Amino acid sequence: MIPKGIEDKYEVIRILQESAATAVLLVRYKPIGALRVLKAIHKANPNAYSILYESNLLQGIKSSQIPTIFDVEDTEEMYYLVEEYVEGISLREYLLETKLSIEKLLYIAIELCKIIETLHTAGSEPVLYRDMKPEHVFMEGDVVKLIDFGISIKKSEVKEAKPLGTKGWAAPEQLKGDYLDERCDVYGVGKVIEFMVENSYAKDDFRIKRIAAVATEPDIDKRVSSIVELKEMLEKLQGERVNNKIGQKRLDKRIAVMGDCHAVGTTKIAISLCCYFNKRKTACYYKDIEKDTVRKLWINLKNARLHKGVLYHEHFRGIMEYGAAVEKHNPPEGLYVIDCGCNKEIPIGTDIIIYVIGGASWQLNMDDLPEWIKDDGVYVVVNFANRFSCVQMAKKIGKKVFKYPLAIDLDISKDEENVFSAIFKNESISIVTQQKDKK
Repeated sequence: MIPKGIEDKYEVIRILQESAATAVLLVRYKPIGALRVLKAIHKANPNAYSILYESNLLQGIKSSQIPTIFDVEDTEEMYYLVEEYVEGISLREYLLETKLSIEKLLYIAIELCKIIETLHTAGSEPVLYRDMKPEHVFMEGDVVKLIDFGISIKKSEVKEAKPLGTKGWAAPEQLKGDYLDERCDVYGVGKVIEFMVENSYAKDDFRIKRIAAVATEPDIDKRVSSIVELKEMLEKLQGERVNNKIGQKRLDKRIAVMGDCHAVGTTKIAISLCCYFNKRKTACYYKDIEKDTVRKLWINLKNARLHKGVLYHEHFRGIMEYGAAVEKHNPPEGLYVIDCGCNKEIPIGTDIIIYVIGGASWQLNMDDLPEWIKDDGVYVVVNFANRFSCVQMAKKIGKKVFKYPLAIDLDISKDEENVFSAIFKNESISIVTQQKDKK
């Protein structure tokens, strides 16, 4: 499978890959002594024009993270393409030797997003890569590169696209031959993030795992909508980690309060947490994603007032949900406590989770706990519980749990404040002095 007549220009160093009709060779370009990769395919092969297509596809795409194509030639029997030789090792090989830090994982993921973004914005129409996997991601020191564009395709040609891709890495719609768009590459990058998580110090970081989960959502309509959106989610998390390291505090942390089942006091705890921060001059706002709690409070509370979409009552601040047909106010700056009810789907952008478990015998379901309950940034609160139930739960999950005191009033009690102080003593929460409310 070595093309005839290449001896004048190329010296074959070794065969990298070979089949009955194709070959990938490492060659030396004799005029300057540079190493390059030569891909050859026999003209009798039904996919013989794929090499010409790949060359045409990448023309005009300028990126130091994509191999440069130097030459496309043909002989009597073969077509062959010569491209830049990418040194370094594949991501799969790299992770056999290295356990990634969270910072390095985010860096690699963001770089992959940038490469795919280049393809999706190339020329007059997007190019879909379709073949994201660890073997095609190369590490040259700190430089991330992407190789092998053999099954890449222009978006305008997806109707004729065959269901190609690697099982376990390619998006479901791609393997089924269904409609394709840029989201198939979002899925591919998400799978690589999942792969990196398992070989990194991010195994206990629910935020990264949540980003990977929404990027690899099998239902394309529920998946992250674009590679730019995925990149921005990763960059936001990267920026937060950098700021935490250098001591800069954020104003927009999101704390999700989630219940293990119904009637475990999730809403009361979320409201009390909001009051806790506001009492300490930290601007904090309650938002309910399951019920219309703030509207009900507005109707039933005395001396409550509504201003620019925020309900104010003593230390409570709640974001009013008006419905889709009503223009919304810009959300105020500050911490957000998100009341998730018993919905265990972590809201995007969540920084901290308070997971509430009922201590009554009919509420303790230790066999159906979410896998992320042991992750960093997840705090387990047992409500309506005795000490024995708390000890049971702590042993079950292998981490500290917090016993919540009996609480009835809307405002926060001293015992509740003590629980929150114990939870947040190690968390970096920005202190923002509240502006005086206008009368």
